[in-house]
Amino acid sequence: MKASCLLAIALIAAAGGSAPTTAAESMFSPKLSPKLDPFAYRSSSQGELMPKELNPPTKADYDEIDSVIDRAVRTHGYGPIIPQYYSHQKRPWQQWEGTIIERLWRTALCHMLVPTVLLSVARWADPSLPWWRLPKEHTFGQPFFAVSDGYNYLLTLTTFVTTFFVGHSHDFWRRSYKLTRSLQGRLNDIGLLCASHARRSDDGGLDAEALELLESTARNLRLLHVLFYADICYRKTVRAGSQTAIASVRLLLSFDRVSRTAPGLDRLLERGLLNRREYDTLVGVALPPSRWYLVVLGWVTSRLAAARAQGVLTGGAGFEQVALGKCCDLRAACMSIPDELAARMPLAYVHFTHCLVDILLLIAPFGLYPHLGVFAIPMTGVISLFYRGLLELSKSFLDPFGNRRVSYSGLSADISIDCLIGESNAGSLVWPQGARRLPF
Repeated sequence: MKASCLLAIALIAAAGGSAPTTAAESMFSPKLSPKLDPFAYRSSSQGELMPKELNPPTKADYDEIDSVIDRAVRTHGYGPIIPQYYSHQKRPWQQWEGTIIERLWRTALCHMLVPTVLLSVARWADPSLPWWRLPKEHTFGQPFFAVSDGYNYLLTLTTFVTTFFVGHSHDFWRRSYKLTRSLQGRLNDIGLLCASHARRSDDGGLDAEALELLESTARNLRLLHVLFYADICYRKTVRAGSQTAIASVRLLLSFDRVSRTAPGLDRLLERGLLNRREYDTLVGVALPPSRWYLVVLGWVTSRLAAARAQGVLTGGAGFEQVALGKCCDLRAACMSIPDELAARMPLAYVHFTHCLVDILLLIAPFGLYPHLGVFAIPMTGVISLFYRGLLELSKSFLDPFGNRRVSYSGLSADISIDCLIGESNAGSLVWPQGARRLPF
């Protein structure tokens, strides 16, 4: 049988034909060519595509881009990285803005209405009831004291779970903050390595090519940093005590799908954060805008390798290894932040804690009234304020960049992107300026 097949193939080839393909060959003959759709691609930290992102930028968006760039290019004038606490003797009780009390006092007052109504109904049913507590021998005593015992058990469980949840959420927030500082550190590492190994003239100053390399690298690092956070932060923010929304830095990644233009990059080009060739490269690359910062990182890495080969950067193989390693560390630092955001906390954990606190606050007035009487009214407000506050504080820790607003109270623990970008902008200028001349 095998000999017959070989003979048939030989005869077909001799006749100028082609051998018939087998079933297996026809099954795998189509060549797979994976492509990254620049409009359908979403990183796991971004969530689902928002309806507004499907539409071209509006005139209002264009007007906001310049204000975003003003924030993205400055080297001073930004606020602290987070709202600061200053340790003064009376400061904690005088502080109002940005606190849990400011955000939840209305919620606490609403919870206080329940024991108020409960006490009023009880006094209406039996005017002889004492104000301070409910006697056990009273008709209402047994059911209320039973609820009170159950409340005490639930209070212990809720205290443990909620405080544990706060700890986990704060650990996530701290990791996110450390990653932002790690990213900032890698940017400065690259600037330091380039400045310390730039080629110099006989008088100790930088030659023209080395100076151009340092300035171009610093500009690209600033661009990379801004484009990266434009992918991470995609919600408008509202200043404390103001109803004026601050435009999202995501506008810098705006891309008109009809005309295939990038309004954000147009403004960045005009402001000098990239040149025409870099602009054309980013607009023409078949990648989603959310990955433009990785393209810029490729430019920086290639420029360092080329400068080392041409002698613009001095140093041996050890320098090249360390410099390219820092570029890889920069990529890892960039990717670690969305990786953390994509798996911040399992749904079941947050849902369970939320339900536990809701149930505790629901039965708190009935559990407190038998023992406290009229004092159950303020105590219900205090318990509501602190247990609900712990829950909302925990949820704000799970949103370090203010994107999802998981806290219904509006409580935020946002890391200031303006501060991070401003500090990195200033740092990128330090190394080229400081390397212009050495004292030896």
